[in-house]
Amino acid sequence: MLNRKFAVMLEALQHHIPSPHTPENKRDFEQKVGFMPLFPVPDGNYQSAALMGGWELNIPKTSENKDLAWELITTILEPKILAPYLAAHANLPTQIPIGEGNYSATANNTIPYYSQLIDMIEIGHSRPSIPEYPEIANDIKQAIDDVLYGIKEPKQALNDTAAKSAKVLGW
Repeated sequence: MLNRKFAVMLEALQHHIPSPHTPENKRDFEQKVGFMPLFPVPDGNYQSAALMGGWELNIPKTSENKDLAWELITTILEPKILAPYLAAHANLPTQIPIGEGNYSATANNTIPYYSQLIDMIEIGHSRPSIPEYPEIANDIKQAIDDVLYGIKEPKQALNDTAAKSAKVLGW
């Protein structure tokens, strides 16, 4: 992936971090790949948002062992259990005690651009859990590409994508 064939790439950083995660790999990665927090827009005149990924844990209504499932979920979410896993897999935490507390030291030393990514969690929102989301997300990516490649002006790309999204949603 780090073959210098991309000038700009909109992507989730964690999918391209070299493994194993070490301070040396972090430095090497940061020397080869820049980080530009394009979204959110760092301007006080706008309300910013960032798209967050991650797990969504739930217990189905049909579960025969709801209490056991809840016990499992609460156990794996304990910072002392979850923090080492997140650091080992270069996943960002969404729990304050893991992201900023004593548990963050390993992740901060091994995950490229950790502090900048953690700062974005405050304004993060999860993806909508709707069947139309993949199509809308693809249209948004196309609009961004159209602007980056000079095919459309930002306002036109936004308006076109909003119209496509409205149609997909049946509005």
